[in-house]
Amino acid sequence: MHTFIIVDDEPLIRKGLLKKIQSFHAPLTFLGEADNGSDALQLIKDSDPDIILTDMRMPEMDGKSLMKHIHEQYPDKKIIVISGYSDFEYMQVAISAKVIGYLLKPFSREEIHRTLQLAIDAIDQQRSVKLEVVQKTAENEEISRKSDIQSLLNVILGIHQMNKPPVFSSKAFASLAEQAHYMLLTLYSPQPLAVEQLPVLSESLYIPHPQSANLAFVLLTFRRGESERAMLGHAELAAKQLIEQVGSRGGGESCIGVSGVTSSLAALRQAHQETIAALDKRSVTDFGKCYMYSTVPQASSVVIWSKSHELLFFIESGNVSKTTELVLDFFSFFVRQPDLTLVQLKEQARDIMMEVKKILSAYLQTDVISSSSSSLESVLSISFDIEAVKEYMLKVLTGIAELLKERSTYSSDHVIDNVKLYIHNHFTQDLTLERVSSLFYLNPSYLSYLFKEKTAENFTDYINKLRIEQAKNLLRSTDDKVYKIAKTLGYDNPKYFFRVFKKMTGTTPENFRNG
Repeated sequence: MHTFIIVDDEPLIRKGLLKKIQSFHAPLTFLGEADNGSDALQLIKDSDPDIILTDMRMPEMDGKSLMKHIHEQYPDKKIIVISGYSDFEYMQVAISAKVIGYLLKPFSREEIHRTLQLAIDAIDQQRSVKLEVVQKTAENEEISRKSDIQSLLNVILGIHQMNKPPVFSSKAFASLAEQAHYMLLTLYSPQPLAVEQLPVLSESLYIPHPQSANLAFVLLTFRRGESERAMLGHAELAAKQLIEQVGSRGGGESCIGVSGVTSSLAALRQAHQETIAALDKRSVTDFGKCYMYSTVPQASSVVIWSKSHELLFFIESGNVSKTTELVLDFFSFFVRQPDLTLVQLKEQARDIMMEVKKILSAYLQTDVISSSSSSLESVLSISFDIEAVKEYMLKVLTGIAELLKERSTYSSDHVIDNVKLYIHNHFTQDLTLERVSSLFYLNPSYLSYLFKEKTAENFTDYINKLRIEQAKNLLRSTDDKVYKIAKTLGYDNPKYFFRVFKKMTGTTPENFRNG
């Protein structure tokens, strides 16, 4: 759609010109008319036409002056001169003003139509170029914005260690580095988050988490002069607003970890760790709240799940169904303990996984501990509800049990052979008669009797013999302190280790090392 006005001091000329234009094949919208240059300028200002058809000789302000003003103030407007004079001076002004056409009265309908088409073609080309520039600019801005988001994520997630703040190139991030203070919020939702679920907060920036659709970062910025108390209060209010609105938009009961205040974008890695620490300190069943980071230690009861040795045994023996049962029991245990925190669950999960990796490394004769540890930490760093951690543990531990099932580790027809093998594999651990008998579904007294009958050795003496032989090797091959060796071999009491060692070797550990 294109628009035009007519400027001429003769009403009949204006009327006739309008009639010729109305028969033009393309749609043109008539915005108004003026009989002199002054009124024309006001009309141009008010209606913003694409095409101006003007006479040259008019009262108050003639066509020459009008074209000069239009060329200076509205260089994109297309001018068509309609004049009864072929004056050279008029022609010069028209050329200077870059008019589309100079029509001498009288002119035909075809002439005005051809000139209008030239004007429309010029306007369309101009618009196309502008649109292309705008699109290219928008594309470049979007590319720069995505690059800036990645740079910021690299800092937050510690992908690139840097002492200086990142340099941004997009307009959206231009003012970010100029702010005085920052606070990071880590938003976690049991349901995947969508950008449209997040309310608009002033002085904030939303950053999707690259590894989890359930996570998003919100970076709050503050100008110079705001107190730390005011910033913390603002962050807490913003977090509560986010939780409420995400929940109302179908995002479920989310929770948010809030970092402390930092004055540098380069410190956002630390801020991210603070938000994780804040989220991990909450109860495993607690949702729908924000948690502020604090350096004050949080008192908590130490409660340990007591069946980890059973879980490890069934993983090692390849019993997938019992492994599944015990993993579910592990998480049920935490649900039944409302005071236990997510960090306690994660710590016990780490301990279990570390023991499993030791088993796996022994059977596969390879080091899987370091790589698996990084995998576990990656999962725990983005999991902030019990279901997410349970899903990971179930998948990994049943998978390992399935892998070890083929080895049939404890499948001998003679139960004492299985018990002996278990002791050889785990003699550095706390092996009691009660614990071992429960794993093989035996009565402790019966196991003690059967073990002595089949091996001619007492259960405890058999374990001590294995430990002392290993102690000899360590005393010969390492410079470790004796108490450290004792602890490594499952002796929590060094004095008891001394007594057992001397009883079985006739000398003390120090004399044996020096002998």
